[in-house]
Order: sequence, then C-alpha cells, then structure tokens
Amino acid sequence: MIRKSFGNKIEGINYIDRIGAYAIIFSKENKVAVAKTSTGYFLLGGGVESGETDEECIKRECLEEVGISVEVKDFICNGDLYRWSDTLKYYMHSIGNFYLAELVGKVSEPIEEDHELVWLEFEEAYEKLLLEHQAWAIKQALILKNK
Repeated sequence: MIRKSFGNKIEGINYIDRIGAYAIIFSKENKVAVAKTSTGYFLLGGGVESGETDEECIKRECLEEVGISVEVKDFICNGDLYRWSDTLKYYMHSIGNFYLAELVGKVSEPIEEDHELVWLEFEEAYEKLLLEHQAWAIKQALILKNK
C-alpha cells in the first residue's frame, strides 16, 4: 500500500482522528473533479460515518456535496495530515483513503450549499487543493492511471 504522512505533529497537542474516503475522478481530458467551497478546493468525499464503508461514504458525500452519482473503482493510496482545522476549531489528524472513481451522472441538486463541482487541469488541481495529502493523492492516481 502506498502511504505518506504530512504536516508536523506538535508534541503535547491532542489530535482528533478523522478518517475520510475520497474520490479521484478524471475526465476524458484528464481534468480532475473537485469541490470548490468558500474555504478552498477539496477532493469529493469526507468523513466516514460509523458503520459506513469507504465506498458508501464516497457515494454519499458526492451526492451531498455536488449532487453526482459515482462508481468507486480502485484503491489508490492512504495519506494522513496533522493540522489545525479553522472550520472545526480543533487539531485534526486527517486520515484519507483515496480511490479512483468514475462519474455516473448528475442526479440532484447538492445538499451542501457552498460546494460547486469544478473540473481543473491536473496541475491547477495539484496547486489549488487546500490539503497537502489530497494533492499528493491525485499525483499517485495519475501515476497509476498512466501505467
């Protein structure tokens, strides 16, 4: 399994683990699907709820965030990031499982009001993704996709 850690774990700080599952979706033109929010750009996906599989999480989050249905394909990598969350107001240990996925289609309006589906060129997505482990994961996905 390909795995990498990011961020600096500060001694004496209590980090809250948050396990997430994320879709890496490439268009035919090799653009990357991301959610544009008021705080930045993120891969589609999020926190895995109790009793939920990674695949179920990704499907639920894609529907809630941007109103799309996806088919989850191959596991790509695992990355984690130690960071302060401005949104949640605590120190977080974000543990991300990243999967290749395919867009099935738009099925509804998103539940998340400030999320917009945008397709970015690979380099632009790599530069704009707010979380370092997500940017690293799209690079791993592109390497695997091009094998």
